[in-house]
Amino acid sequence: MQDPAADLAVAAALISALTDRPLPADCVAFGEVALSGELRPAGLATLRLKEAAKLGFASAFAPKGTASGALRVEALPTLAALVDRLAPDLD
Repeated sequence: MQDPAADLAVAAALISALTDRPLPADCVAFGEVALSGELRPAGLATLRLKEAAKLGFASAFAPKGTASGALRVEALPTLAALVDRLAPDLD
């Protein structure tokens, strides 16, 4: 994988597989996951959001600080926040 922006999408897929719960069908995810679990911004975020909207997506999981534009952005500070969002009952 060449693009670190795919980190968050891969993490979301793993959480989905672990919990046997599908991800929201109208949602994309992008951002870099640091070794500390912090979510870091991805380059070209505005362009990524515009392209996702063109493809019919309505929302995105992205690192905190990502400006919402073409679609609704659920900005998350850490990987743990994504786990809490996708699997709140996972302990």
